[in-house]
Amino acid sequence: MERMKSRQYMPAGALIDISVIAGKLYEVYLPHWICIEDNSKILDKFAVLHIDECGDVVEKVSEVTASHVKLTKPIFSPRAVLMKIGFPVKIECNVLMYYKPNTRFLKLHVFVIPVDPALQQTVDKKESSSGYKGITKPRPDSHLKMLQGFSLTADIDTATITPEKITLRYDSQDPNFYEVFIENPDRKFNMTLHPYLKKSEAVWTCEIRKDDHPSSGPVEVEETDGQSSQSASTDDIHFVDKHREALIQRVSNIDSILDGLLDKKVIKREAYTKIRLIATPQEKIRALYEGPLQAAEICKEIFYQILQKHEEFLIKDLNGKK
Repeated sequence: MERMKSRQYMPAGALIDISVIAGKLYEVYLPHWICIEDNSKILDKFAVLHIDECGDVVEKVSEVTASHVKLTKPIFSPRAVLMKIGFPVKIECNVLMYYKPNTRFLKLHVFVIPVDPALQQTVDKKESSSGYKGITKPRPDSHLKMLQGFSLTADIDTATITPEKITLRYDSQDPNFYEVFIENPDRKFNMTLHPYLKKSEAVWTCEIRKDDHPSSGPVEVEETDGQSSQSASTDDIHFVDKHREALIQRVSNIDSILDGLLDKKVIKREAYTKIRLIATPQEKIRALYEGPLQAAEICKEIFYQILQKHEEFLIKDLNGKK
């Protein structure tokens, strides 16, 4: 599918492997996810990818409907519907949502992708291997415009959502996603997808309830003989506070960590530049503790996630210590 870019085509439907056991078909309809209702000029821009032992072949289609393209007298092999690049088309999309269990905060990954079952399977597998669980919500009722920027918002004050904008593209291997942190999600809230800088033009809205993410967020408090006690499996002190001195002394990959904190908007450009000018890694980490990490608990959680990426063995060592 990626090779089609060199031929000035973009994917317009799932890659499907079809074989005929017996008999002969005179026509077949292959599904596409392009909206054609308000753009009749694109009808002759459809094609079908045909893959065989000789390589890739692009074929013209016989007919286009709102949901399928027609081929007559097909010889089957892996096939997919294509669309010529350069036209402002709208496509049918899914919103895939996953949450991380057993965290102090609600942590979500939210993907916006074409209705491609194979791509959804790829995302499901990748998120599952990282320990995330899916949240099923309805998909957008309207088609979304390719190459348009979209923003995701939540009507709860403690939400942090990055990046600010995602451009809708087809990526068959590693689609971009919104990362959402919500501190103490003690009530239901709404999430909304809308064109970038046009919050009044919502294209998708859903309600997130506590039972959508049952094993995340604040630790439940149990009553025992009239007194409350917290689960023994959860520490009152955040990891980055508990291991403050060890992190100050042992973190070495500080530039990459600062880059990550800047990208996640935990620190601003001015603070980023100021901290980078500090002479030693130890003093740089101390400056983070004394400044940006004091803003909110979610800043510590983002710092911890970045440490896991850039100081993997250090974090494993500290997690192994009581």
